[in-house]
Amino acid sequence: MPEPAHTTPSQQPKKKRRKLDIWNKIAVCVLTLFLVGCISVFFILVNIINDPEGMRFSQDGLSTLSNSRIFDASGNLVYEFGDEIREDITYEKIPQSVVDAFLSIEDSRYFDHNGFDLPRFMAAAIANLRSGNFSQGGSTLTMQMIDNAFTKNQEAKLENEGKLNKFAQIKLKIQEIYLSLIAEQSINKEDIFEFYVNRIWFGSGNNTRGIQKASQYYFGKDVSQLNLGEAAFLAGAINAPYNNNPINNVNGPAEIDFLKQATERRNLTLKLMLQHGYITEEEYELAKNTRLEFALKSSEIVSEDPNEAYITQTIKECKTLTGQDPSIIPMDIYTALNADVQKQADEICNGNIVSFPNEAFDIGFGIVDNTNGEIIAVAPGRRYHSDETKIDNSTDRYSPGSTMKPLLAYAPTFDILGWATSHTVNDTPKDYFTTGSNLQNSDRTYQGRMSLTDAVGVSKNTTAAAAMIDLVKATGYDYWKEYCQKLGYDEDVYSQFVEQYCIGGADMQASPIQQASAYSIFANKGQRINSHRIRKVVRRADSVEIGANTQANELISEQAAFMMSTILEKVVTGNYNNYNQYLKSDYPVYAKSGTSDWSTDGLQYGIPLGVIKDEWSVGYTSQYTIAVWSGYTRPYQQQGYYIDIAQLNMATAFHISKYMLDYCQQYGNYQAIPKPDLVSDYRGGYIKSEYLERGDANSSHESTYDEKTACQAQGGTWDSEDGICITYKEENTNETACTGSGGSWDGGACSCPEGYVLNGNACQAVEEEKPEEPEEPEETDPIQECISNGGTYWNGVCSYDQTTPPDQGGNTGGDGSDNSGQLGGDTNTPAPDQTTPPSGFIYPFFKRFFE
Repeated sequence: MPEPAHTTPSQQPKKKRRKLDIWNKIAVCVLTLFLVGCISVFFILVNIINDPEGMRFSQDGLSTLSNSRIFDASGNLVYEFGDEIREDITYEKIPQSVVDAFLSIEDSRYFDHNGFDLPRFMAAAIANLRSGNFSQGGSTLTMQMIDNAFTKNQEAKLENEGKLNKFAQIKLKIQEIYLSLIAEQSINKEDIFEFYVNRIWFGSGNNTRGIQKASQYYFGKDVSQLNLGEAAFLAGAINAPYNNNPINNVNGPAEIDFLKQATERRNLTLKLMLQHGYITEEEYELAKNTRLEFALKSSEIVSEDPNEAYITQTIKECKTLTGQDPSIIPMDIYTALNADVQKQADEICNGNIVSFPNEAFDIGFGIVDNTNGEIIAVAPGRRYHSDETKIDNSTDRYSPGSTMKPLLAYAPTFDILGWATSHTVNDTPKDYFTTGSNLQNSDRTYQGRMSLTDAVGVSKNTTAAAAMIDLVKATGYDYWKEYCQKLGYDEDVYSQFVEQYCIGGADMQASPIQQASAYSIFANKGQRINSHRIRKVVRRADSVEIGANTQANELISEQAAFMMSTILEKVVTGNYNNYNQYLKSDYPVYAKSGTSDWSTDGLQYGIPLGVIKDEWSVGYTSQYTIAVWSGYTRPYQQQGYYIDIAQLNMATAFHISKYMLDYCQQYGNYQAIPKPDLVSDYRGGYIKSEYLERGDANSSHESTYDEKTACQAQGGTWDSEDGICITYKEENTNETACTGSGGSWDGGACSCPEGYVLNGNACQAVEEEKPEEPEEPEETDPIQECISNGGTYWNGVCSYDQTTPPDQGGNTGGDGSDNSGQLGGDTNTPAPDQTTPPSGFIYPFFKRFFE
């Protein structure tokens, strides 16, 4: 039998390797991609969380072991955050209705999650994807605490630096979630809630924070005394504190009904409390149908601190600069505040230095150091210390009028068009802005060829418009949008640039601080350093120092800045009778005036067409620039106030400029702005040396301006002997009184428009009859008074039949005597009911809404 064949290992049959089918391959690829994705996401999250410029959780900062402090330019402490800003309360003292209200509208699962509510967050993320924005945050109450303490300020900082985009917002949200998880591990739920309601802003004034200050501000009571409706209002207000503040109906924009918005927000909170089972249907209906305005008992808070407005502006700037809130994170803030100059600004606002036409007339100004952009003092206005809602005229925007001409229409011509200061322009009627009618000058006259200096001196609109159009043709619109941005104007202004901006028209709006900062280019070699109050901030917890925002932008050349200044010096000294002459001094000073007028918008308030709305004075020396706005704020405009001829001739803004520049001389080295290199003499003026060979064909040695003609065009009388224009001649006073009050003067007689009557030589609005002021009632026996009113007196209490309540008397409104827009009040007011607010309740505060 044959032996079996022997086989070597190499000859043994091989096992077949199992091949992966297509589905297994896909699964492996997906798993690999998933793992790679997870690892990548992990590293991305780690990098975001550990971003050295990102947010950091600080429990010490949350507990606020020390207060922030603000120092002036000399290093003196001028303000320390304390009880006047925030009055903390403990969780135990917070009523359960307040807790329930906040949880209902802000975070219903607050006591169940760990700081991050994933289901809520995913729902918000889906809503954001559908809408294409980040309006739904899905934030827990803990995340909102982090948001208020860190995220909002960091976001403001990034926006100010131009770095805020969708990716940056996602990074901030991730950091916020991480810090919320850390916070929940470090602090218990009650302490987080306590911190949250003690730090957030409810819309209350004077920088106050926290629910205790808000309760006192709105209702005049301690938080422990809040009822259901009041608790719901405060909880609902925090999503938009300003818009949900019903007290803003007093001074806020007319197009917003703050009381209505606040009521709707309160009712939404109540509805959610009902849905979550915190209140019954009966409690809901009772609280919802309560008039919110009847519960308000806000009292006027009067401050005497002259630095108040500067401090408020500094706090806002600090948030933007550091990305943190100084009322939460302890900081030492060092500012450029000149306390002495600020005191003088405050004295002016208080009426102790410069006279004002009337009590309603208001002002606002800012003073900037040209060399470094520092704001050394501000004047917020005459009622800032006492207003329930602060109106800061130094930062609020108004139409700047002709103060825009040197900035836009004239100074750039020396660089771009090669003009000389002796350039001649053509003052001629033309539809420059294609509006359908010729552009008019303020004096309603045209003088043909005239020098550039004279055109600036008498503030011709036509010549500025022609120059601006030539400049836009040479550069394009984008150049001027960027130019206005570098001047420091807001985005909604510079992004809408049109040629009308050169005369303060269209949507051109500027605040006094912005205008002072813009004009600093003429004394600072054509450069504008970002206006700022803060020199540096030192965080007290870790001594980290944050420097000021001193970004510099070159707008015009040093040569053009000097050339424009030579013209603006002539505006002051050239006998143009433009009110700038009031700034003339023994030191070199440069200035420009500006006005804006009412169009048809004022007719609804009884304001005549074309009268003056705003008056400006911008003056500067080699060291400081001041920009002063004067006029009436919105509440008074609605009552028919405007600047008449008599008020215009008082030149209030110019006297303020003069006084403050004189006073600041002790802190600055005033001297003539020096002539730089590369400027050449040319036909009695100056031209940039690069244009000298080419020359300026439209240039002349002679001025075509006739002072006598200009004086007569302004309604004045030229005094040839003294060489001055007299605007206050006896024979002109009747005409001035007539035209200044909206009438028409014709050959010695005054005619008044419909709705006005002639009072002497001035027009006065027809008044409604008003009742005589009631005499003060004599003290009467309470028993007899009760019986006389039809009541029943028993055991110290007077009671009435509900169907016949006692007469509460009438409420008297304005008397209508001051101006055309102020109407008298109603008389014989019926007894209070569901719609009529009772006397002595909240009505004294809100009477302006019912008149």
